[in-house]
Amino acid sequence: MGDPAAHAKLSASGAVRWMGCPASVRMEELYPRSSSAYAEEGTAAHSLAETCLREYKDADYYIGQDFEQHIVDLEMAEYAQEYVNYVRALDGFLDIERRVDFSKWVPGGFGTADAILLKDGTIDVVDLKYGKGVQVDSDNNPQGMLYGLGAYHEFSHIYEIEQLRLTIVQPRMDHISEWEISTEDLLAFGEEASKAAELALTDDPPFNPGPKQCLFCGAKAVCPARAEYNLELAVEGFETVTNHGPLKKIAGLTNDEIAHILHNVDSFRNWANSIEAYAQDLLERGEIVEGFKLVRGRSIRKWRDEVAAAKSLVNKLNKKGAYTEKLISPTQAEKLLGKNSAILQKHCYKPEGKPTIAVEGDKRPAIVDDATEGFEVSEELENEAA
Repeated sequence: MGDPAAHAKLSASGAVRWMGCPASVRMEELYPRSSSAYAEEGTAAHSLAETCLREYKDADYYIGQDFEQHIVDLEMAEYAQEYVNYVRALDGFLDIERRVDFSKWVPGGFGTADAILLKDGTIDVVDLKYGKGVQVDSDNNPQGMLYGLGAYHEFSHIYEIEQLRLTIVQPRMDHISEWEISTEDLLAFGEEASKAAELALTDDPPFNPGPKQCLFCGAKAVCPARAEYNLELAVEGFETVTNHGPLKKIAGLTNDEIAHILHNVDSFRNWANSIEAYAQDLLERGEIVEGFKLVRGRSIRKWRDEVAAAKSLVNKLNKKGAYTEKLISPTQAEKLLGKNSAILQKHCYKPEGKPTIAVEGDKRPAIVDDATEGFEVSEELENEAA
């Protein structure tokens, strides 16, 4: 098992960043990142899942126990179990938290794969993603392919390996992504990674900002190349407005201009959010950001001592008035009753998700029903339309 605290300069987990923007490596060295509560929670979930696989126990066995300074609750146990179940269902020799070396292609390159399964014909690399903010897909995923290269390099003399199968299990987003790549194409990717690594390690690496490579970059808030990129995106392709000056004509945005904004709105939003977070950090350290100050945000009242408050409320209102009841969720019921419970089959359903905008390449099918379905048109509007 690799040292979880060890990180390569050109790591597999950061491959999207340094392969996309070679200058990001040097930029991040200027702004070292600190851990976050989300990262620490993810570390705890990974530790729980690893322990389940090593000890042959289900995750609910560890509810109430401390993992990486996090107490395992029902929610974490359920999500970790989804990953554990997936890995257990695969065939092959299982290696958990395997440190893989891909330095043949990337100088000093190594990383720790959550799970690798080996058998003749196929290497399986399975990655647990505990985050719920950004969906991660396995298609052409550089991190998984670098892990695959390391595993291929180490085990190809033992197994006849024809393909790599990458799987990302992201249980908190109800998302499992599977993708296969031939050994030939994997090795071709290795050559691409080698060229990108060579650029990243030069004295004057090029900047190449973009939505994917900037998303988790530690220097994204202060990177001048990213600022220039987003400012150019904001005005590119617009006929209605100019960079500086008044409107050219009295008209609304065209459909093409709206599409341009939608294609780039995540980039704009992430850029603005990262700058705001960085500015707050500066203010909290006592530095001056001209025109801005720290203030107290909205707060809600809390009980000083819930036990003492409960006693007083029960004495005054009785127990029925002092407490509310909430039905357990279908997921919690499934844990207690089993997946094939007749009660779940009778009383449970999964409603359709609300309509949301997605790019055309999104794997989900387009909604082709009448867009007005479910809306009542007033008699007045009907008469007006007629």
